[in-house]
Amino acid sequence: MCREYERTVSNDYVVRFECRHFRILRSNKNLPRSKDKVTVLIRLDDSFCIQWKNISLLVEEIETSKNGCSGNNAA
Repeated sequence: MCREYERTVSNDYVVRFECRHFRILRSNKNLPRSKDKVTVLIRLDDSFCIQWKNISLLVEEIETSKNGCSGNNAA
């Protein structure tokens, strides 16, 4: 069981989720294009993965300033 959220890949291969930013690594065999939809899965233990076409993607979290974060990004 997990919660699923749909997000859109930005032009610089970043996925934003709940004030956090994750860059999709180029070491993935297949990469989504910008504007493609990905699914963020949050498991019961609060671990997560980002999937595209049911394939888990390798990502890295990017440090961002908390100032630009608003409550609207969580939905």
